[in-house]
Amino acid sequence: MSGQPELSATGRPRIQVDGAPATRLEADLIRLEARADAAGVASLEAVFLNWGSREEGKPVDFVHFDRTAIDFGKRIGIAFAVTAVPETIFDGLITGIGAAYPELRAPELTLLAEDALTGLRYRRRTRLSDDQTDGSIATRILEDAGLRAAVARDGASHTALWQVNQDELSALRERTGDALIGLRDGVVRVLEPVNANAPPIELTRENDLIRFAVLADLAHQRGAVRVHGWDVAAKEAIHESAGADAVRPEASGGRLGPEVVAEVFPQAAEDLHLEVPATGAEARTLAEAAMRRRARRFVRGVGTTKGTPALRVGSRVNLVDLGPWFAGTYLVTAVTHRFDQVDGYRTEFEAQRADLGDGS
Repeated sequence: MSGQPELSATGRPRIQVDGAPATRLEADLIRLEARADAAGVASLEAVFLNWGSREEGKPVDFVHFDRTAIDFGKRIGIAFAVTAVPETIFDGLITGIGAAYPELRAPELTLLAEDALTGLRYRRRTRLSDDQTDGSIATRILEDAGLRAAVARDGASHTALWQVNQDELSALRERTGDALIGLRDGVVRVLEPVNANAPPIELTRENDLIRFAVLADLAHQRGAVRVHGWDVAAKEAIHESAGADAVRPEASGGRLGPEVVAEVFPQAAEDLHLEVPATGAEARTLAEAAMRRRARRFVRGVGTTKGTPALRVGSRVNLVDLGPWFAGTYLVTAVTHRFDQVDGYRTEFEAQRADLGDGS
């Protein structure tokens, strides 16, 4: 049909290596899985047929054992064109190369890849941060690694914070808490879940949503989080707390996990003694952050679509036909794009929300 993208009917991916189309890899693709979650470092595993003729009339041999085409450090990109515009679902560097020689089948090539955030694993530092916020420390970590940073959070402020013989990726994750970390369009974005306000993608069982399972669980909910410490300057103890009010601004009007657990288990509270806040304000920030981390996981679901390349970590999905308790808007915290020769293109996602619908 004219005007339709050539891959929209089959859902087969487009593959590029170092910016150039890799048509032979596309033709030989057996299956792939590209995964991203809120902790950063998206990953790819792709398996290809590795037997045939490189050119017409040439002998049959291993096709992809060619360093000019495939090698460690080469950039590989995966895109799907299920609408008029192809969407890139992975862009990273080849970090693993493997092979399989199965019985009664042709040899296979396996490629593993990770996005540019993986380079932070190879950088280990000891350094002191004076009078800086979590956000400013995260920005420095990324920029020192040559990455463009867009850190949309401040977090706690630290009078003195040591990073001791720690790799930069672990240090980044410590400073970003439950913020969403992702590399897109060459920029590492660190985003508070409450600020993930892009228009939601509507999914329903009558269109692209194949399946969805969801659970509201009190196991990790607490009615209050209390942080304790010692203010050296004021020479007095620090006791700060946070409750459901810290979560309400990002909920949609339903019942919050902290509220429900306080009704069922009135003594359900968490006391944190090891965070060593220097001031009451820092302790309050830590308590609110810990409360939000717990509350956001009150309602969690796992779903599968027919293939939705626009779904990514930080997307919001509006699930409209799940009944009054579970319908509504969820934050996507993990996405896996899969392709194989049986089911074609599928997208699996994990999503969460802080409140349960209040329908009777």
